[in-house]
Amino acid sequence: MEQQKSNTFYSKGSKKFKQKIYSKKTKKLNMGRVSDFKWDLNQVLNKLPEEKAGLIRGPLYAKASKIGVEEAKKFLKDKEDEGVIDKDIAMEILRVLTKYSKFR
Repeated sequence: MEQQKSNTFYSKGSKKFKQKIYSKKTKKLNMGRVSDFKWDLNQVLNKLPEEKAGLIRGPLYAKASKIGVEEAKKFLKDKEDEGVIDKDIAMEILRVLTKYSKFR
């Protein structure tokens, strides 16, 4: 018989049990290396005019750190389709995203 993994645990001072909820890990921005990520992202975005770079930098960082890298990639693809950035810059940003991401 296989033993199933339980979601319950007992707290130390109490006889009541609490249910621990496990969230599915997703690929997000590595917050330990966030300053390196911002520096590399700025190096790529320096090739764009400042007003276009501002439209990419903030939302991309927010989506990659809070929601996930996949959502940031979708955002980047949408901006490429709109014509805000070209394909070469989008590929460079994707390389930076994958370099500084981890499962958490």
